Amino acid sequence: MIGLALMVVLSLLPIGLMQTWASVRHGMWYARSAEFMATDTVHTFVWLRIIGDTLFAIGALCLGWFILGLKTGWSLTDKRLPYAESEASK
Repeated sequence: MIGLALMVVLSLLPIGLMQTWASVRHGMWYARSAEFMATDTVHTFVWLRIIGDTLFAIGALCLGWFILGLKTGWSLTDKRLPYAESEASK
């Protein structure tokens, strides 16, 4: 979730706002053109997206590892933790 939020805040939102402003001032053809997308500012925001992408990918891999452990059974144990037993007896 943090990775997705960072992708939006660091890249998608700023570029979208820049495209909106360029579209209002120069027309939609310019805001979607290669000339606009090749500016240094847009490139900086595109590279900033890597931070959020990386966090999202790590989270997805951790979730996949957890699900794989549940499916194969190696992450399950027969032992109950002490605090789990006290909660179960209530």
